[in-house]
Amino acid sequence: MKFKNISALIVVSILGMLSIILPVFILGDLKHYDSPLFPIIRTGIEGISIYSLSFLFLSGFIVKLFSNVPSWEIGLMSMVLFPLAAICEMIADSSSHNLFPIEFIFYGIYTIPAIIGAYLSQGIQLIILKIKKSFS
Repeated sequence: MKFKNISALIVVSILGMLSIILPVFILGDLKHYDSPLFPIIRTGIEGISIYSLSFLFLSGFIVKLFSNVPSWEIGLMSMVLFPLAAICEMIADSSSHNLFPIEFIFYGIYTIPAIIGAYLSQGIQLIILKIKKSFS
């Protein structure tokens, strides 16, 4: 794997985390949840909103514009930090994640906006290349 691809995957994983955390600050009326290690992440996940999904979509779209990483990898990497955080919390407090397997399924579902954004970006790039090719 090329360094450029690795850096793009790191960027999309950070953007994925920000996509869930930033709406916590934008939406002032969210209920805040307690958590052993990462209460802000839990609040963001429990209060997932259209802002979060839009930010995930934009993250996938933007990263695909500037990289050659496959779109499905961009989607998966957008949520990779959340299972890692959940595992860390389960180690710290084994009673903190009582919906453990179902929670990971939701993380998989939350990859869909980033995957769609990445594929849309790829499609737009292909259309632009075809248009350029037809003019030359």
